[in-house]
Amino acid sequence: MVDLHGVKVASFLVEGQELICLPQVFDLFLKHLVGGLHTVYTKLKRLDISPVVCTVEQVRILRGLGAIQPGVNRCKLITRKDFETLYNDCTNASLCSTQTIFPSKLRDNI
Repeated sequence: MVDLHGVKVASFLVEGQELICLPQVFDLFLKHLVGGLHTVYTKLKRLDISPVVCTVEQVRILRGLGAIQPGVNRCKLITRKDFETLYNDCTNASLCSTQTIFPSKLRDNI
């Protein structure tokens, strides 16, 4: 487990890289910013971020830690750096859509 934005998240050290559980960070940090996990995968592709597929043993560990649901049998991992890139993209997209909505609503009320 590692600290990410003040919250403990599941992680693995793979070939010298710290990898964090994508579904867990989606649930903790991203789901209120984007439409769903499919949106995250679209963003990952656009940002040229390639998640790593968990091994069977890693999936078991993640289930045991409560990072993923008991019935889940597949999971992907990303680096902390890639998470920050994704998080910033989701945050900026959320701010942009908010700024796009409010000016038109203000115009309608004037």
